[in-house]
Amino acid sequence: MQNTQQIQNQAETYAFRPVWLRLTVQMAALSLIAGVAVLLAEVLPFQLEPVIGRPLSILLVVVPVLFWLTLSVLPEYRFARPRRRLIGVAVVSCLTASAIGLPLVESFYVVDRWLPLQSVFARVIGYTFTAGIVDVGLKFVVLRYVIYPQGLRVRSDAVAYAFAAAVGYSFYLNLAQIWRMDPTWDVAALTVLATTTIQLASSLFIALGLVESYFGDAFPLVLPTNLFVAAIAAGIISALYPGFISGVLTPAGSAARPLFGLAMLVAAWCLSMGLTYFLYATSERREREAFGGRGDFDGV
Repeated sequence: MQNTQQIQNQAETYAFRPVWLRLTVQMAALSLIAGVAVLLAEVLPFQLEPVIGRPLSILLVVVPVLFWLTLSVLPEYRFARPRRRLIGVAVVSCLTASAIGLPLVESFYVVDRWLPLQSVFARVIGYTFTAGIVDVGLKFVVLRYVIYPQGLRVRSDAVAYAFAAAVGYSFYLNLAQIWRMDPTWDVAALTVLATTTIQLASSLFIALGLVESYFGDAFPLVLPTNLFVAAIAAGIISALYPGFISGVLTPAGSAARPLFGLAMLVAAWCLSMGLTYFLYATSERREREAFGGRGDFDGV
């Protein structure tokens, strides 16, 4: 009986531990697809016909969802206690972006009309207090009422659910943007990566705030501080990416630099994941030291 219980505990622990690895693999695969698309567009001397290019661009929108379902959702059901609300969080986040998020940013704040013409610093501030605040606020509301606190068993649960929110929210943003722009397939791949990176970066800080509030019993201001940092992260990436991909403006115009944009996005998601993982691990280590080594470090 004891051996059976130990095996079950080990299985449960294993179910929690790969969250960060799964997330890294998904973002790396998405970056690889964007990189291949950019390189092929540079090498091939022709553009795809609209009858082929448009469906391919729309298909790229679905790729992050397929990666997430394959690498994050399906493996959960190999264990006795899976995270059962992952799909629910993603669906509600998608509907929230459709009903509130995108209409509010485009129709109320109208960011596309005035923010791109501002300086970099002004764009960071502008995106932070418009799209950043809106996206972070809506995703936090979804997580707060769908999984908090009953869905949180270990710290990594917050990461898994926050990434589900990022996948759902970015899916609708990508679909709406690519449907409206009808870009070439390499631009579509970069757009999907950019939106996913922005939503991932902000969602990880939301998860960190939830973890500190629930597991760490932190000071009440810790959660809103993390939400504000999440909005800043989204604002910084949103403001810097157009400059990297467009290049310096000259009298002859600005040449597209997709490889620079790709490198910037990869650096952005690596930095955001590295920073938040360090903060998670530090928080867990403090708890283990406070309780004499009885913390659940495997939950990180």
